[in-house]
Order: sequence, then C-alpha cells, then structure tokens
Amino acid sequence: MSSWRFGVALVLVAVTAPAAWSAGPQQALPDWSGVWKVQGSMAILSTDTGRMFVPGERDRPPLRPEFERQYAADLLRAEQQGDPKAKDPLTDTNTLHCYPGMPRAIATPFTYQFIVTPRETWIILDKVVRQVFTDGRDWPPADARWPLMLGRSRGQWHAGELTIETVDMRDDMWADTTPLMLSTQARVTERIRQIDPTTLENRVVIHDPVKLTRDWEFTRRYVRTDANEWPDDPELCGGPDDRNPVINGRVTVKLPQDRPK
Repeated sequence: MSSWRFGVALVLVAVTAPAAWSAGPQQALPDWSGVWKVQGSMAILSTDTGRMFVPGERDRPPLRPEFERQYAADLLRAEQQGDPKAKDPLTDTNTLHCYPGMPRAIATPFTYQFIVTPRETWIILDKVVRQVFTDGRDWPPADARWPLMLGRSRGQWHAGELTIETVDMRDDMWADTTPLMLSTQARVTERIRQIDPTTLENRVVIHDPVKLTRDWEFTRRYVRTDANEWPDDPELCGGPDDRNPVINGRVTVKLPQDRPK
C-alpha cells in the first residue's frame, strides 16, 4: 500500500471509530451522602403530579400514533388489574417482577442513596443497585449485549454534574405506574447535579427512534431527608409477607390476619 493510501485509511478509521467516553482528569467529587426521596409524584415518570393506579392518570410522551393507540388500550386493561372478574387485565411489571427496571428507577416511592467514587457511582433504591461506570469504559461488543432490567449505564463528571447514559433496556417493563414501555433501542441520558444543600436535580432526555417522534425531556428532583433517617426496608415479593401476591397473573390483596404467623 502506498503511503498516501495508508494515510487515508488512518483518517477513515479515526473518523468512523465509535467515540469512547473518557474518564477525564481527576476532579473533586460531590458529597451526595445521606438518604434522598423523590420530590412530587412517584406515579408518573415525567411530572411532579399524579397518583398511583388512578383511572385516567397517564404520562404524556411524544409517542408515534400507533404506539399512542397501544398505550391508550393498555391503560384500560391496566385499570382492571386486581379485579377477579376482568377478562384480560394488565398487571404492573414492578408487581410481577418485584423490580422497577429503567427508566422507572428514576422516580419511585423508595428512598435513594448515591455512593460516589472516582471509577463508579452506585444509585441504591429498595433492593436495586444501579451501577454507573465513570472509568471511561466503552460499551461491550455487540455480541455481548442484550436487554437488561436496568440496562447498562456509564457516566462522566464535569464540574460536579454527573451525566449518565443508559442503553440496553428491556421493552417489556413499565416506565412508571402506567403501561408505558420503550423499545430496546431507547437511550436515557440523565444529568444530575446538586442545586442546593438538600436538593438534587435530574434532567432527563429519552431518545427512542422506534416509539417516539422526538426526544422526551423532563426534570425530576430528589430531596435529602433528615440526617438521622434510615433507608426504607426492601419491598418483599412472593414470600409469606407479600401483601399483594400475584396469583395466576392477577394482583390480589392479603390482609395481615391472613398471613402466616
């Protein structure tokens, strides 16, 4: 190969190679210790208002028409969960799996803890741990990737703000307490920063080329609780203490006096 062709090849490789995230220079990391809770609604992912499992409550993502129709139909089925007379109810996936998945983990009723280290940040809620790698690693090769409950997350720090990119999420998990589901091609970008001593702000952008007509953007906040408050006890599912066991695909209610002693 002539020298000029070799040079062109090098340029092409440099232009087309996927960009890897850089860990960046060592910098002071913020102190996000303590116990945090979501501010506002924990029912609707993108707003500070909304109540859980109330007929008519829904999110407002910019869905393509065919997926808007599917969401509307699923909302009606979801209103029937727990009704033993319903013919075709749709049950909340957090109830089925006892696990929120992503992006639902962004806003839940559970307490949050942020464990910040130079190479990785852990976001802990209930029994769920989100691992956000900030060591500059690239995604695994294509043949080693598949959809996961929480997806795969990597991040970068800049001036005390953590930018998180999450991919490889499952397409069968509700995004909140309504039956809104993204595709496996969705990408969630979060920008988390502390805006005052007791508040974290999370600016979220969801890009889904399959289901959305444009990027879906919203902001959620977490409020630091009293310094002496303990994290919540993990939710129990499927055991003798489960108050809402799923039987034959339906949510039921077990009263305290009906549970094993």
